[in-house]
Amino acid sequence: MKKLLLLAGLVLAVARLSAVSYIVYGKSDYSLATATVPTYMPTDPALAAFLASFQAELAKPTAYETHMTLGAPPAPEWGKVVEGAKGTFQFHDTFKGGFVVHLQLEGLTPGRAYRLCVNGHPKLEGNDRLPTPVPGLPNERYWDFFMAIADAAGRYSATFAIALPVGPYDVRLYIKDTVDYKIFLYHDYFRFTVE
Repeated sequence: MKKLLLLAGLVLAVARLSAVSYIVYGKSDYSLATATVPTYMPTDPALAAFLASFQAELAKPTAYETHMTLGAPPAPEWGKVVEGAKGTFQFHDTFKGGFVVHLQLEGLTPGRAYRLCVNGHPKLEGNDRLPTPVPGLPNERYWDFFMAIADAAGRYSATFAIALPVGPYDVRLYIKDTVDYKIFLYHDYFRFTVE
């Protein structure tokens, strides 16, 4: 049993190390990140500190506290079903300067772009700290934080450090098709805190 647990931990570490990592500072403002070298260094001291914390995490990864599975949304009310599409995400419940999450998707259309989004709710924490009002629902806010492109096998794997204002969040995670902008994978409300 001990060997099995060690092997599972090794597989997780290899998968995590082989995935690309991004730090997302704002809308259309992101950078590849490694444990030692970002594409560029932010001038804002808070963002520079967030980058340093994320690089320390990449250098010596700690176990994610929360693991979740993505599923199809209620279709056709506010999404669609894509047969074979599935995904998981893992994240730190608390992180200084932002939200750190590892995302794995499969069953996607090879080469197609997908929007990754956190979406709030007016009655839940963190909604007021997301940047964009939902069209037709001005009190509900969201952030399409990244455009992911599926590989030749229809998979996508990456770790993101998303700069967010300090406070607790209770949000949804959406994966949206850029062809029709419909949600096809999501997870209902989950909590994390930005310190």
